[in-house]
Amino acid sequence: MTIRTLAFDEAGSKDAPPIVFLHGLLGSRRNWRSVAKDMSTSHRVFSLDLRNHGDSFHDEEGRVSFMVDDLRVWADGQGLGSFVLCGHSLGGKIAMKFACLHGARVQRLVVVDIAPRDYPPDNHLSTFDGLLALNLQTLSSHKDADLQLMKAFPNWAFRKFLLTNLSEESGVFGWKPNLCVLRSSLPDLSRNPLTPEESYGGVVSFVNGGKSSYVCLEDEDSILRHFPKARTKVLPEAGHFVHAEDKPGFLSALRET
Repeated sequence: MTIRTLAFDEAGSKDAPPIVFLHGLLGSRRNWRSVAKDMSTSHRVFSLDLRNHGDSFHDEEGRVSFMVDDLRVWADGQGLGSFVLCGHSLGGKIAMKFACLHGARVQRLVVVDIAPRDYPPDNHLSTFDGLLALNLQTLSSHKDADLQLMKAFPNWAFRKFLLTNLSEESGVFGWKPNLCVLRSSLPDLSRNPLTPEESYGGVVSFVNGGKSSYVCLEDEDSILRHFPKARTKVLPEAGHFVHAEDKPGFLSALRET
């Protein structure tokens, strides 16, 4: 029987207002460590690993709707009635859906570089195929894995991000994410998680990277249809990983009320 436990980090005072961070596809809670450290001076900060990611449980079901319910169950377990919710990319999809379904529990929603629309499901296929092609049995070190992945992923920063998912224990290497399930779930993970009638009437901030193509002007109508109080902040020097590429700008947008 699968123990459905979400791994998470917590920082800040237990008496401070809570904020919950959700990472993107193939990310983990460690992606938020730097931001969480800064936010912990004013908030009780939670950074979660989604199912099939990081140190959280693996399951054959990888759809967004199940991840949304994981968040609800986790929040209940932590005794969190309401909280600020911030999600990046896939985490932003989960955050949007959660806010639409459980609006009273979301004090404010922050969506990072993703829009409520469909994305091509094959965008990430080459990434998963490249990782799954790596022969873990032949690896001698993380450096060795980096060298072997260089051809498939020439961008050093992206390769470094992917390699945060590689674990090693007593010389045995493995992937922390459930790669096969996530790959097979791409059609659902790439789809707009919201139905046409779903909406959230609270305060919403969309924080986007100016060098990213994930959110464009054409998405504005869809954003406002689902989130009538939405405000958009574009950080011109950031790409898709907004919180890492312009942390000061992201923190400023995050702290706006």
